[in-house]
Amino acid sequence: MNIFEMMRTGELHPIWFGIFIQGVSLGVLCILLAKSKNLNSKIASIIGFIPMINYLAVLYYVGVPKLEIRQSTQ
Repeated sequence: MNIFEMMRTGELHPIWFGIFIQGVSLGVLCILLAKSKNLNSKIASIIGFIPMINYLAVLYYVGVPKLEIRQSTQ
């Protein structure tokens, strides 16, 4: 059965489709922001895919300053 057919017949509520799309898009955004600011991208992906928390995660990754990486001098 097609996912759109399931939504049309009422077997699958359309909000679950929207939550899935939102989780994927905001999760990818969190990963990209974390990589650009030299932060852990695994944690960003986990936090970014959780519904309702992902909005706060995006705000966090937008507001956090870029992490400077030290070069070891030996």
